[in-house]
Amino acid sequence: MLREFSRKFVNYLAENNYNEEEIEQMEYVFRSTMFEILKVLGEVLIFAALGYFKEIVIVLLVMLTTKPYIGGYHEDTQMKCFMCSLLISGGIILLSSQCNFTFIGNIIILIFCIFAIYNQAPIINPSMPLTRNELINKNRVRGLTASIFWSLTSIAISYYSSYFLIITLTIFVNSVLMFNKKETSNE
Repeated sequence: MLREFSRKFVNYLAENNYNEEEIEQMEYVFRSTMFEILKVLGEVLIFAALGYFKEIVIVLLVMLTTKPYIGGYHEDTQMKCFMCSLLISGGIILLSSQCNFTFIGNIIILIFCIFAIYNQAPIINPSMPLTRNELINKNRVRGLTASIFWSLTSIAISYYSSYFLIITLTIFVNSVLMFNKKETSNE
């Protein structure tokens, strides 16, 4: 249903002004954006119903401002992506309620994460590869900048709020998921 709607919507917008390839690209971007919005809304509704509204908003803010730029784990269907997002977000929220870091421990974990992101990002998704070095470098800088911003936020609020742990664990999970691909040999 969403695919049909996005096709009709893009065709309506593109009346005689774009070629077939441009229309296809616009349709892909529109459809992907709609799926992402639905995924985020679904997660917020589910976790809000379970009493974790603030927590899921924090997880999603950190994820949505870092993950697109550092790359990492990807699923091949929207449903798998949604289920993995639920599990990852739920794991972060539950883990944050079951453990705690000292101030120094928090800083050390964040330094490890920033180091990993600095040395690995962006991880290129083979389904949507970035080929221009300029875009790759921009994504690397954006991902690193966002991760540093959230790390500093976590450190700044660590004495005042337990939500620092959600931020730290989200950055940690993002950095761990950058290393999920196995090297394959073409022998």
